[in-house]
Amino acid sequence: MTTDAVALVDVPAQLLPLLPLPDLDALPDARARGAECVWSGEPLSTATAVDLGERPSPHGTTLFLRGCQPCTLRAVLGAHRAHPGTCEQCTDDPTLCETRRALRALALELRR
Repeated sequence: MTTDAVALVDVPAQLLPLLPLPDLDALPDARARGAECVWSGEPLSTATAVDLGERPSPHGTTLFLRGCQPCTLRAVLGAHRAHPGTCEQCTDDPTLCETRRALRALALELRR
């Protein structure tokens, strides 16, 4: 896997709220501004970062969250496993759930 492949991953905005994040109150500055992985603290560059979008902080500022590829993949897989327990469509027929399919597609993309 090349680092260029990671830079091309685009996390769809509708999936961002499903990804579990660490406590935003205690987030170090480098993680809050996207210089480090929000989960592991690994230093990131534009070639290695997965953009997790802007979010309001508990302190009234804007967070620019980014993750490394391995941590983002773990978060996406966790969201994929947890989703059926919160989704009526998954209870009825998981093959028809757009969200579950989107999480799976994102996980496959992050694995490249």
